[in-house]
Amino acid sequence: MTQRLKHIALILRSTFEHFLQDDCRRHAAALTFTTLFAVVPMMTVVFTALAAIPSLQHVSGDIQNFIFDNLVPTSGNAVRDHLTSFSQQAGQLTIVGIIMLFVTAVMMLVTIEKAFNEIWQVRSTRNGLVAFLRYWAVLSLGPFLLGAGFILSSYLMSLKVFSDTAGVVSTVLPGVGLIPVLFTTLGFTLFYTTVPNCRVPWRAGIISGFTAAVLFELAKKAFGLFVTGFSSYELVYGAFAAFPVFLLWIYLSWMIILYGVELSRGLALQEASGSDHRHPVLTMLSVLALLHARHRHGEGAKEVEIMQLVGRQQQAEWSTFASLLDAIKLVRTTREGDLVLARDLSQIDLLALLKQLPWQLPLAADFANYPSEPWLAGVQAIIAPVEQTMDQSLTQPLGELLAVGVS
Repeated sequence: MTQRLKHIALILRSTFEHFLQDDCRRHAAALTFTTLFAVVPMMTVVFTALAAIPSLQHVSGDIQNFIFDNLVPTSGNAVRDHLTSFSQQAGQLTIVGIIMLFVTAVMMLVTIEKAFNEIWQVRSTRNGLVAFLRYWAVLSLGPFLLGAGFILSSYLMSLKVFSDTAGVVSTVLPGVGLIPVLFTTLGFTLFYTTVPNCRVPWRAGIISGFTAAVLFELAKKAFGLFVTGFSSYELVYGAFAAFPVFLLWIYLSWMIILYGVELSRGLALQEASGSDHRHPVLTMLSVLALLHARHRHGEGAKEVEIMQLVGRQQQAEWSTFASLLDAIKLVRTTREGDLVLARDLSQIDLLALLKQLPWQLPLAADFANYPSEPWLAGVQAIIAPVEQTMDQSLTQPLGELLAVGVS
């Protein structure tokens, strides 16, 4: 048990370190600014989608209350009134206006995807039809799932009134109070697994989603206590007091969301084999070997798979490796985010590759630290004589070598 707690603490600490290294505070600030412009369009699209489904129209008001009660602290009544008013006015727009609102909402999702991809070190974003369908699914299916959840919760609550079986009530109703947390967890899980342009394991997404949901609930309560306990800001801002509070809450929310992204990435990569530092040339050959094997079957590899392959110590350097492989035109990224070979490796010899890499040749000790690979013995057999020749050639004393031409 103690060992497991230490492991959890290590993961959380490592996640926080990467959170700082990836400058997530800057990303949170940028997303806060974007949210200010996109929050009304997003709300309008969601409520319009709900209104388009007759069976969900009667829960539209409940969903609005749920969103504000669980996404905005208790001091957000003024913000709630303004945003509701804005979204109702936006609902009276023409077709052109609605299209512009939809475009604004999509741009919000694009900004979020870019931030998530930077954390995952994915260099490409979704384009074309794939991106449009993904964003359309988020904006259309999201309200439907939320409404379905409300219908389910309303049904469970009705058991308290209509059920004569005490056992059913005592079993079902305690879980009803957890519905907001479960909804938040589900939302974060879908967020973390579908937004990045790479494959995110569901296990990592669920754990990160639950962690972010718990942090979100704790932050909401703490923020509410802070605002109600330190109301002197109202004397400074007066009628505009709700705006800086709402702005600060959005920023804090994005900090929590981005921490969850870092956690999902850390969990996805914790199964990477080996912890010893590996020679970059051997790491590069290992990546090319994987891509070559996939190329034979007409497939590519996800960046997450490759980062698991390179080992923990070099995961932070993967972006450098990826940029180098792209620069020498050995690897390219598909629209789906997979890495594939850009050239036939049978047309490239080892010497040509080594000349384009900025690292020295691996030595015998480097091969000893590398896990066993089928191709490793062949590479070592080629490089070992080179190392022996270098050892013999470089044994000349410096005094003799530098004394040439000196009288």
